[in-house]
Amino acid sequence: MFQSKFTTPLAIAALGCLIGYGATAHEFIASSKTDPANDKNTAVFILDSTHVFGSAEEAEAPKHVAAQLITPSAATDLDVSENADAPNLTGTFTLSDEPAWLVGHRLPVIWSQTPDGWKEGGSDVNPDAIASSRFEKFSKNLTGGDGNAAFVSTPLGHTLEIVPLSDPRATGIGDDIDVQVLLNGQPYSTSVLATYAGFTETPSSYAYYTETMSDDRGSGIAKIRISAPGLWVVRVAADLPDVEEGVGVHNLRATMTFDIAQ
Repeated sequence: MFQSKFTTPLAIAALGCLIGYGATAHEFIASSKTDPANDKNTAVFILDSTHVFGSAEEAEAPKHVAAQLITPSAATDLDVSENADAPNLTGTFTLSDEPAWLVGHRLPVIWSQTPDGWKEGGSDVNPDAIASSRFEKFSKNLTGGDGNAAFVSTPLGHTLEIVPLSDPRATGIGDDIDVQVLLNGQPYSTSVLATYAGFTETPSSYAYYTETMSDDRGSGIAKIRISAPGLWVVRVAADLPDVEEGVGVHNLRATMTFDIAQ
């Protein structure tokens, strides 16, 4: 049965404990924009690590991050560096007339909860660890031109991925976008959160909550009501058993961002 509802920031914050470390780990979010200081064919990308969508909070270590621009014809690795003007990571890429995915991958990193807070590394380097978890994050930002619906709706092969079933940028205010959530390439039933930049400054709070359903297209389908223009993010998470001794959980997170016109 399909369920969805708008809810308050306070209620959504409470949902965090149900959706994989929602109150502790930062979300990893990719976005992009043209740079007026450069030619019109160059865009700047941002990789934020934050609890508040639309607000930079901290920069991931560049050694833990990989970025790509994926078009229908090529996949190009992108250089990532710390942003001198904000606590995040940045870089540039060449705009395409075709639709393209800007992809960020926060590589798997083990963190341990200790009496002094969260510290990088497992129990081998944190002997006082209460628990250790591996965190891996995938982000994708839809950019470039429109058209080529088949490309936009083709999975990129991330371990956990949100796949739009049409180009979400064409969605009108008050309409729904449809996405499918995949875990290891298979439909995954889970809760789905979405919000837009500027909705709230309350950490770990979202404008929209829904759950996946099944229909004639398969399972793992979610509908998200678009209620405002601007940059939107859709977010999912999953916890899997970890194979390494002493690491209890492999926490996976995925985000997808896209712009909605006025």
